[in-house]
Amino acid sequence: MDTTVGRRLAGVALLATLVGASTAHAQSQLGPAYVTRVVDGDTLYTEVGGRIEVVRYLGVNTPRIEHPSYGPERYATAAREANRRLVEGKWVRLVFDGPLRDVHGRLLAYVWVGDTFVNAVLVHRGYGEAAVASSAGYASYFSMLQDGALRDARGLWRDRDAQTYHRPRPTELAADEDRGPEFTGARVFSAPAPFIPSLSASSPAYAPSLGVPAGPPPPPRSSIGSPSYVAPRGSMRK
Repeated sequence: MDTTVGRRLAGVALLATLVGASTAHAQSQLGPAYVTRVVDGDTLYTEVGGRIEVVRYLGVNTPRIEHPSYGPERYATAAREANRRLVEGKWVRLVFDGPLRDVHGRLLAYVWVGDTFVNAVLVHRGYGEAAVASSAGYASYFSMLQDGALRDARGLWRDRDAQTYHRPRPTELAADEDRGPEFTGARVFSAPAPFIPSLSASSPAYAPSLGVPAGPPPPPRSSIGSPSYVAPRGSMRK
């Protein structure tokens, strides 16, 4: 069987298995998934097992900054660009911690590029905010990273007005409702299937690690047929 076809069939089978277990609280992982498009600072389009899935970052929101002169767009664009540089056109792993999908049908996940915890990097660099009332097990960890970014004026927080006009949202759902349905990323666009480069041992699938304060270690790079993920010691789940 062609390796690409085999990978896609395995991905579909695994996704079906995860859907069946979506109410379980244990963490599981899915990947590799290829990022075809970055929608905004917390939403992606990925190819998983031959189908396009919308992925919403778990525990992290794009900061909403309602500047009286600039509006929110200036800051939202900067957050999207930071996210795009981290993941667009790359292979990622998706780690689930609680419900598999949100009310819009999107996958709710921690996103990893190699050893880089993308959700955490965005907050640490000042381009994401912690969803403090999220069901994410690392909500407290994300809050710690946000406190450091605010203190050191990184990313969006270099602009002191951004801190003044920041309107935090406690959950992922609250953030998305605030932006309106056109920003949920839930719509499926009719278009030819995107080009997905082959994943081979000779070409690395993941980018090198980017520095971020100590937090959860990366999940093991297990095969598609073995999605289990053991929560790291010291999990911040309440």
